[in-house]
Amino acid sequence: MFLWTFRRKWKGFVIFLVATALLVFLIVGIYPEFSDLQSQRMAEALGGDIDISLAEDKEVKGKYTLSWTKYGGVDGYVVVESDSDIQLVLLYLKDLKGEDLESGKILAQFIGGISIQTFDPNTTEVVLTGVDKKYGTEDAVVYFGVLAFTGDTSKADIVGTSLTVNTRDMVAEGAYDKLMDNPIMKSFVGEGIDIYSVKGFLYIELFGSFTMYIIIFFIIQYAGAFCNEMETKTIDILLSTPLRRRHLFISRYLSWVVLSLIFIVSWILCITLGVRAIGKADEVPMADIACTMFYFTPFILSVQSLCMFISVLTNESRKAYGISLGIYFGMYFFEVINGISEKLDFLKYFTLLHYFDPGLVFIEGVIPWGSTLFLVFVAIVLFAAGLIIFERKDLAA
Repeated sequence: MFLWTFRRKWKGFVIFLVATALLVFLIVGIYPEFSDLQSQRMAEALGGDIDISLAEDKEVKGKYTLSWTKYGGVDGYVVVESDSDIQLVLLYLKDLKGEDLESGKILAQFIGGISIQTFDPNTTEVVLTGVDKKYGTEDAVVYFGVLAFTGDTSKADIVGTSLTVNTRDMVAEGAYDKLMDNPIMKSFVGEGIDIYSVKGFLYIELFGSFTMYIIIFFIIQYAGAFCNEMETKTIDILLSTPLRRRHLFISRYLSWVVLSLIFIVSWILCITLGVRAIGKADEVPMADIACTMFYFTPFILSVQSLCMFISVLTNESRKAYGISLGIYFGMYFFEVINGISEKLDFLKYFTLLHYFDPGLVFIEGVIPWGSTLFLVFVAIVLFAAGLIIFERKDLAA
């Protein structure tokens, strides 16, 4: 049965694998350009006109070099470091005109969590150490800003400002961040996802929106598992073999399990090669990718069991496709409703998507065993139900 399935589906499956591989490489390849836009966006948001960058020492964790270009005709620079509210600090400091810079620095520190240093006009970089642990946690968000001033510290004019990327590649709130405040968007991609980190970017683009495309492909394959055979009368050929109905159903199911595993392995390899190509292999280890994709397996199996169950309920493939896709998009609708209304929060328990959160595995490194076992349980129950119906079904109907 596996050879029968593979012989009929291998061309479409190979095309699907190639298409998804190209999309994965394209999406991963976009990240460096996306990341380069961050400091530009922040500079524009603050009226910045100093080129500024932050480079991490690959050999020493928490060690960074903050550098900036010279701003002509200035008497020094002010470097601001903060784990929050740096926009307010820079906006406050950059408005200084002929005022006491030292007093301004003291006042700025009352905003909280601020470190401010003054450098001479010949200094264009500073080495920062222990940044990852300086603010209490290794993954703390840390912002850096540079301002150029003229005059002495008792009577300074701020003439140039800019804000760099930080230790977790975050920037000032932009269009995407505002979009993520929308409860509908939160229901699709989750909360607290840092789109500007490489993991956050890949999660949103690959494990978020791209997942729908993958599941739709598998639904189309699974839902027609037996309907197509009954419509084309090839089911008679299959039943004329020594295989019993039970073996026929199980072998068809296992053949798709094998193809799903081939897809999962291909994704692990594609994403791994992609992140290595952009020099982010240390931030996105292959182990994290593999755990996330294998965590995807119970969800795919539950969807497969659901579709094959629906496939044996009707002899018409059109109905099977419609019901399967309808249920899947219905689950998304429940997720959206759950994000909008707290009164309807209970609806999330009726959708398989609620029990599938790749962000926990990929970003936080936590495997939700309870949800995983529940998806396995659903897959087994639906598989058993489909098997019982197929064994008792009048295929001549």
